Amino acid sequence: MSIDFVEPGMILARSIYSADGRTLLGAGITLSMPFIRRLKELGVPAVLIKDQVIGELTVPDVLSEQVRLAAVQTIRRSFARVQLHPDGGLEPVAVKRATSAIIDEVLRNRHVMYHVADIRTFDDYTFGHSVNVCLLSVLTGIAMGYNELELYDLACGAILHDIGKMLVPHEVLNKPGRLTPEEFAEIRRHCEYGFEIIRHQSEFSLAAAHVALQHQERFDGSGYPRQLKGEEIHEYARIVAIADMYDALVADRVYRKGYLPYQAHEIILAASCRELDPRISQIFLQNIAIYPIGSTVQLNTGDIGVVVDVNKAFQSRPVVRLLYDADGTPLKRPYELDLTRHLTVFVDKVLFEEHIRALTASEHRKAT
Repeated sequence: MSIDFVEPGMILARSIYSADGRTLLGAGITLSMPFIRRLKELGVPAVLIKDQVIGELTVPDVLSEQVRLAAVQTIRRSFARVQLHPDGGLEPVAVKRATSAIIDEVLRNRHVMYHVADIRTFDDYTFGHSVNVCLLSVLTGIAMGYNELELYDLACGAILHDIGKMLVPHEVLNKPGRLTPEEFAEIRRHCEYGFEIIRHQSEFSLAAAHVALQHQERFDGSGYPRQLKGEEIHEYARIVAIADMYDALVADRVYRKGYLPYQAHEIILAASCRELDPRISQIFLQNIAIYPIGSTVQLNTGDIGVVVDVNKAFQSRPVVRLLYDADGTPLKRPYELDLTRHLTVFVDKVLFEEHIRALTASEHRKAT
């Protein structure tokens, strides 16, 4: 739930951490107005809330909170060191340890679909993004049959793909207004900066360095820095380009709210006709839930419910716990509908927070 819709009395379903590992608020805490104000001040865009109407939902996670948090801390520290010491600031041993932990856990959970459920503050976007791009790239590499050495090179390149941004002047990288042509050219250089940083570290392969160099190249030749096209682009970089685009789409940013997963899915599909490798895009999307558990959806029957399970083979046909009829009246006995067993019923639309808020407000008015 967007922080703008959170109200006092709601219960936090998942702990919120800062990038340095501190617990900002623990799961199970009842939110008060001071808590909500403080979360806004810290730049937390959204939280996971326990919903009494829906009941308990288990959202499977490919990566545990502990592994994710440790990786984010490592990347934050390494990136900060590179800002101060471009030639020797990167901590290759720590980065290798973090990527190995991600690979091990993703291999154990290779059959779990990715549900967009991580919470990160605006200030921690770069570090959480790096870890998510690594996770999504490894999931894709596994689906493509990569061995562990290939997964390792891919993961190292993915988690460090944006490290060159640490050498772009802060005032340019975070400029709120329109960039000048010179400023835009400087941001584009982050690919070459990243390549130079990684290739001078003997612990990383040249393939990992080429991920940083080529992740902004596009399949149709419209990318940068060298306008490579098709298979001229290293396969690892083609994977990371998709993961990079997807995570950027679904993330909340200061200047816009993140796209819903089904919207990001459609954008990736459209881009696979031009900018992204179409074969890898199809493999990538097989691991990403179109309607993550917890999504509020309206069926073509008009009934409204919450996604409680997904079918990897038939992603567009989840299991939905129906809560309201077509008139918006709460069902006396909510029940679950497996859309793989009811082929004439399908998800018509995903409801946005404002629609859900209006629905629950209407329910409250009827009750009073």
